[in-house]
Amino acid sequence: MEFTYYPYNEKNVGKVEKRWGVYKLAGRSKRILFIGRGNIKKHLPKHLPDGPAPAEDVEYFSVEYYDSGEDAAKAWEEAMEEFYDRNGKYPKYNKPMD
Repeated sequence: MEFTYYPYNEKNVGKVEKRWGVYKLAGRSKRILFIGRGNIKKHLPKHLPDGPAPAEDVEYFSVEYYDSGEDAAKAWEEAMEEFYDRNGKYPKYNKPMD
């Protein structure tokens, strides 16, 4: 599934729902730099420039919502595996999966 990308700023991040999901952070060329999961309203703002885990070079984000944390975790694993299969490495800001 293709994600729709939005400019990564406080205004747009403030519009996300308080639901489980997978989010992708991307650079200017919309190349994925990080794939995250969890409660979107809680986790997505952490990567803004003034957040506790800022991600440099991020210009865009996308979100896909799920009904449960388990569904989001499964979708995240699939997204990470797909990224690795295509690129031979994980996104810039993701640590390798065990």
